[in-house]
Amino acid sequence: MSFAPSFSSFPSFDSFPDSGPSQARKSEEEEKSKKKTKKKDRSPKDPARENKRHSSQSKSTFDASSREKAEEPTNFYYTDRKGDPENIRYGKLSSRDVPKYFVVDRGRTILGLSPIHTLHRSQITLDDRSKSLKLLSIPARRKLTADLDSTKYQEVDGFLPLGKGRRGPTGDSYRSIIQEDDSNSESGSKSDFSSSDDERTLTFHEETLKKLEQQISADPSSIDNWLRLLSQTLSTTNITTKDARKARSSQTISILSRALSAHPANMNSTLLRIKYLRAIDEVWIESKCLAEWENAVKLENIDIWMEYLEWRIAKTDDGLDGIINAALRVLSSLDDSGHSEVGKLRIFWRVAIVFQQAGYHERATAMFQAQAELTFANPQSLNGTSFESRLEAFEEFWDSEVPRIGEPLSKGWSHWASHKHEQDTDITATSSINPKSMELDPYRQWAEYESRADRSGQLPVRTANHESDSDPYSAILFADIRPFLLDLQTQQAKNVFRLAWLSTLGLHIPGFSSSLSSPGNGWDDRWSYVHLTKPAFLDAILPSAETWHVNLTADSLAGALVGRQKVYKQSFGPMKNWLFGSFHLFDPVYGSTGMWTRLDITDVDTGFVSRVFSSLRLGEDDTGWDLLSLTFETALSVKSALKLSRSFLATARDSLPHWAAHAQLERIRGKMDDARKVYQTVLVASAQPVPRPNESHLWWDWAEMEWLAGQEGNALSIILRAARVEGRGGVAILRAKRTLNDFGENSSWREKEAWIQLGALLDILTSHNVQNALVIFDDELTRIESRDTAHESLTMACLMFIYRYSTVLKNPAPPSILRERAIQAMSYYPHNSVVLALFLEAEKGQGVWGRIRGTLGDNGENMKDVARRVQEVWIAGWESGRWEAEIERTRTGLAGAVEHERTRGSPQIWRIYIEIEIRAKKYKQARSLLLQAIRECPRFKDLYLLAFGPLRGVFENWELDALAETMAERGIRMRKGLEEVLEEWGPKIQRTDEVMNDSEEDEI
Repeated sequence: MSFAPSFSSFPSFDSFPDSGPSQARKSEEEEKSKKKTKKKDRSPKDPARENKRHSSQSKSTFDASSREKAEEPTNFYYTDRKGDPENIRYGKLSSRDVPKYFVVDRGRTILGLSPIHTLHRSQITLDDRSKSLKLLSIPARRKLTADLDSTKYQEVDGFLPLGKGRRGPTGDSYRSIIQEDDSNSESGSKSDFSSSDDERTLTFHEETLKKLEQQISADPSSIDNWLRLLSQTLSTTNITTKDARKARSSQTISILSRALSAHPANMNSTLLRIKYLRAIDEVWIESKCLAEWENAVKLENIDIWMEYLEWRIAKTDDGLDGIINAALRVLSSLDDSGHSEVGKLRIFWRVAIVFQQAGYHERATAMFQAQAELTFANPQSLNGTSFESRLEAFEEFWDSEVPRIGEPLSKGWSHWASHKHEQDTDITATSSINPKSMELDPYRQWAEYESRADRSGQLPVRTANHESDSDPYSAILFADIRPFLLDLQTQQAKNVFRLAWLSTLGLHIPGFSSSLSSPGNGWDDRWSYVHLTKPAFLDAILPSAETWHVNLTADSLAGALVGRQKVYKQSFGPMKNWLFGSFHLFDPVYGSTGMWTRLDITDVDTGFVSRVFSSLRLGEDDTGWDLLSLTFETALSVKSALKLSRSFLATARDSLPHWAAHAQLERIRGKMDDARKVYQTVLVASAQPVPRPNESHLWWDWAEMEWLAGQEGNALSIILRAARVEGRGGVAILRAKRTLNDFGENSSWREKEAWIQLGALLDILTSHNVQNALVIFDDELTRIESRDTAHESLTMACLMFIYRYSTVLKNPAPPSILRERAIQAMSYYPHNSVVLALFLEAEKGQGVWGRIRGTLGDNGENMKDVARRVQEVWIAGWESGRWEAEIERTRTGLAGAVEHERTRGSPQIWRIYIEIEIRAKKYKQARSLLLQAIRECPRFKDLYLLAFGPLRGVFENWELDALAETMAERGIRMRKGLEEVLEEWGPKIQRTDEVMNDSEEDEI
């Protein structure tokens, strides 16, 4: 504590009554002597004595004795610089820990002023003690009561007129400083406080909780109300603070335990159960949590079984064996119905991802290869036999080690079974080329070797290969995969299997993983988005090193500052996310190649994927798979895609979806005349009075192509032809609108969407008013249930219609139309990447980033999924030169993501967060995050390798040795032992730890 000041303008601490009894008496004697001196000097007749009064008063304030006393330490106050950390945890002060403050001289003395000045407040005088206690019990509040009858401020034409004259003081000030007057010190004006208003004013948060409690009391079976109550309660706790996870878990347990016991139907709610089980994991012991999980899985719900498997993956101490046993238990618990087949495939897919993340890439690939041979290449001689009999026959094919599906020269199990006595056995020889590393550190060299081997060693080797001797995990025996093989019979299960394999190979299919679970429970994106950790994708979502510095926003020209033009990236970023089936594969939104671009196929074995597409085709009517295959080939080469399309049309000449895809490929290649020939041949030359199924898409594609090319007349003629209307007059236009409406009423929602777009385009071409066209979209959107696939698809179509009319074609339209509709669409579909891209497009050129910042760093209870978190990282660098200013906001958002139960277990989110810190050269922060990530995702090999590679400088040798031992204990595969590499280096290893601080720039 510092000593009291000695300047004359500050009173002595001895003058305060709380300084002690002896000091108080001395202070009173000094005050009496000062008053006597002042009375003697108050002679107005002598001006010299009047001037002397001011100097004597200032000199007598602090004499020598009082200055010595002021320099002595006193017990007047103490300083507590540390706050109560519990206030941050619980969000408010504790009622038992309110600090006690003692007011000096009952609040009348003012620090810094002379004692002759005092503070006078109005007081309440009550004769009845009960009334005073009643008033004191009312808590203080801040409330401004508006006078509803006042006419002082009247709105005129949307504005409040300002007065012309100056206004004087309207009343007495809240506090007034006056000289001390004994006659007025005890008396005061009576307060106009009204004791009739005894009710406490609730805050917005408390008012919301009160309303929710009332709604729950009226309907305790409402799951939505319970979830809103939970969300509102958790909103007061900052998720990024210390111990926030346990505090939030305790609150969640308290509310959800009430919800589960409030109504018998609530016990069957999957979402309530999952949230409750996730919360108890943070505060209860494992044995007690296991008992709750055993009780929950009795519901036999696949979503709960999936979460149970996730819990076992994170908590098991038996390595991969414990995970395999848990997965087999789930598979045996499901029945053989069609719905259960999809559930079993989710377990199958999850186990394959566990093998892949732990480094057993060959085993994951072998699982899919064996299941594909069983499902798509079953010999006809085995039709009708039991599944066990087929497995015994398939084991012979597997042990023959002939090429399997996806490998070069593969012909399938069916071909092998019919020609096994005629052909020679072709054994695929797989070899991995590992160039010599240039690293001078053994730990870095080992990490580089492991990374290269994992990328190149995707296919299982044969037992005859010499590599199987040095690495026994590279050769997969049939016994290693037999327990996971399934008997898939339904068309839906077969299609799910194909898409799951493509996703595992690195081809992202937006919305697929969430479509496998019930609405609101689709959390499979935490582990299924394997493409997010590819090096090319990390480079796409994070700015390059040269763009991290803040760019200048203005230039000096002739002494004046001229603002620079803002530079933005393309609004349609690398992350793609929407409901499965709501996006058209060849819609040229993300570039000119459709849904997949060159970025999506980077770091993907394109040859293997092409062979998978050709091997898993289910006959000539497999339209959806053919279109997906064409989309992949288009990302590789448009010429090869056209060649493949012609091969499909050779066997399916009457398939309109195939003709529509072929015409789109001609458009992508830039051959508009060839595309017109396709449309004229299919639609005009072979026209029928009644539209054929899938015909509406071709009419819309043709009209849209002419419209975007600036040929409005041709587009109008095409629409009239689609409506089977002759002429171009007003009557013909009205007949066409009615016909298009009638066509849409009798069609599926996919075809109806195309008819609606044709009608909207007809309005645009005839009235040139975009508002008239939007009425058609709004009428249909009001009929469809929100958050449905059809509703989301039509919403995207409406936004793209406005975007192309105003931005692409440069037609005059208020920017607010696109902006307002994009904001409204984001409230329904906050995770949709197309809606988010159009929202960014509408915000281009705006001076304030308020709306965009509102989407970044928000860690409220909005259940952001993995795709939305990644989108926010990319948005931070959307405007050139803003990454450095937005990086803290990005860190805040990711810090909330790795703490929120929705995305906490996603290794992809952890990997992106660590990569940001590495590129920002914050290596110590990256180290701390890495240790947390290993605790949350204990079987993700790539996380461990970061400590041996980019973060080598902040880890000592013994720490890396301990990490290698942890990897072995957790069952993570190491193709070459670390000890073996260290022995090879021998005496060249320098056991000195290189320390990397945040300012070093030459370590990476």
